[in-house]
Amino acid sequence: MPEAAKPSLGTHYSRYLIGNVLVLVASFISFPVLTRLLDNRQYGIFGYFETWLLVLLAILKLGAQHSIIRFYPHGQPQAAVRSFVSGFLLVPFRYSVILWLALLAGYYLVSRDMEREVRIVGWCMVVLILPQVWTSLANALIGIEERSALYVRVAIAQRWAEMLAIVGTVYFIERSAIGAYAARVVVAIALALWLARWVFRHHAPQRRAGVAGDWARTLPYSVPLVANEISGSLLGLLDRVMLKHVLNDFVPVGIFSVGAGLAATLNTVINQALSVAFTQVSMRQYALEGPEVVVRTKRDTLRFMVYACVLLVVGIACVGRDFLLMLSGAGKAASARVFVVLGCCYLVYGLVDLMGSGLLLVKRSKTMLALNVGATLVTLLVNLALIPRYGVDGAIYATLSGYAVLGLGQLALCPTELRAWPDARALLTALALGALLAGVAAGTDLFGLVSHFARFAAMAPLALALFVVPAVLLDPVLRGHLGAWRRRGSADPAAPR
Repeated sequence: MPEAAKPSLGTHYSRYLIGNVLVLVASFISFPVLTRLLDNRQYGIFGYFETWLLVLLAILKLGAQHSIIRFYPHGQPQAAVRSFVSGFLLVPFRYSVILWLALLAGYYLVSRDMEREVRIVGWCMVVLILPQVWTSLANALIGIEERSALYVRVAIAQRWAEMLAIVGTVYFIERSAIGAYAARVVVAIALALWLARWVFRHHAPQRRAGVAGDWARTLPYSVPLVANEISGSLLGLLDRVMLKHVLNDFVPVGIFSVGAGLAATLNTVINQALSVAFTQVSMRQYALEGPEVVVRTKRDTLRFMVYACVLLVVGIACVGRDFLLMLSGAGKAASARVFVVLGCCYLVYGLVDLMGSGLLLVKRSKTMLALNVGATLVTLLVNLALIPRYGVDGAIYATLSGYAVLGLGQLALCPTELRAWPDARALLTALALGALLAGVAAGTDLFGLVSHFARFAAMAPLALALFVVPAVLLDPVLRGHLGAWRRRGSADPAAPR
C-alpha cells in the first residue's frame, strides 16, 4: 500500500474498535451459553489447556511474527516484499511444522496416564496449534501492511465462526470441553487455509538464494521476544495452572477462568485495539519521521485514553458484578470478584503500557524479556505463597502483583525520548468526574434497583450525564481531537482492502 494512501491512527483505531466490538458481541452470545452449559470443572479444563495452548503457540511461532513487524521493508518495491514474505513467513513456518510433529510425539508419550476426557482435550489443543501459528504469521503481515480493514474482517469472521461452531457443538452434540475444543479446531483449519490462499495470491512469495539467512539474522532480535511472549502469556494465565497443581482441582480453575476470561475480553476490546493500531503506526512513524512524531501521537492518544480508562474502571467497580451475573447466571457468582479486580487491572495497565511503550522501537527486546520474566516470577512466587491460604483470591493478588511490576518497569525503562505522560489537566478532570460518578452510584445504590440488568442499564445514562458530557464540555482539546478524528475518518482516502 503506498505511504500516502495509508490510513491515519484514528482510522485504524476506529476500525479495530468497531471490529473488537463485533467480536465482543460474539463473546457475549457464547459466554452466557457456555457458562450455563459447562460447570466450573469443565470450564477449568478448558482454561487449563488454554494456558498451555498459548505457551506452546509462542514457542512454535519462533518469534517470526515479531520479525515480520519489525523488519518489514517499508517503501520498498513489490519484489522486495515478495522476497521478504518468503524469508520471514514461509521459512520459519517450515521449522514450526517440524517442531509441531515433535510435539505430537511428545504429547503421545506424556498423555497415556491422563484421564480420558482430559487427554482428548489435550489432543485437540495440540492439533489446534499449527493452524494458529500460520494464522498469527499471516495476520502479522496483514497488520504491518496497515490493511486494518482486512485484519478486522478476518478477526470478526474467526470469532463469529468459532462462536457458532462452539455453541452449536456444546448445545447439540457434546456438552463438555471436548466439544468446545473440537469446534475450535475445525474453524482454525478453515481460516488458516483461507489465509494461505490470500498470502500466495497477493504476494506470490519469491524464492532466492540466501532468503533463509535473512530471517536467521533477525533471531537475536526475535528469540528474546519468544521468551517475552511466553512470559507474557504466563503472566496472564499462570494462575490457572497454579490453581490446578496447588489445589489439585479443576473447579477453582473454572471459577478463576470465568471471571478472568470476561476481563480479558474487555481488555481485547479496549486495549488490544489501541495496541495493534498504535504499533502499526508507530513503527512507520519511527522509521520514517523519528521519535518526536511518535511521542506526539502518544500524547494525543493518551488524552482520550485517560478518560476512557477512568470511566470504565468506575463502571466495573460499580456494576461489574451485575454485568457478570447478568451474563453467566447466579451459578457463577464466585467469579464476580475475579472479573471486577482483573478488569480494572487490565484497564490501568493498558494506559501505563501506552505511556511506557518504546523499548521495541529501539530494539531493546532483551530488556522487555527481562521485564516479562521478572513479572512472571513475581506472579509465580505470590501464587505459591497465597493460593494455599486464600485459594482463588490468592491468584487474583498474584496477577495484580505481576502486572504492577511489568507496567512500572516499562515506564521506568522506556527511553526518555519516547516516554509520554497524560496531560495533567485531563487526568485531574477524569479523576474528579470519576469520583463524582462513583459517589452518586454508591450513594443512591443505583436508585435502589435490584435486578442485575436494571442496575447495569441505569449506570449508562448516569455515566453519560455525570462523566461523558462534562468531560467534553470541560476539555476543549478533547473536543478538538474528537472532531478531527471524525473528519479524518470520513475523509480518509484509503479504501478498505
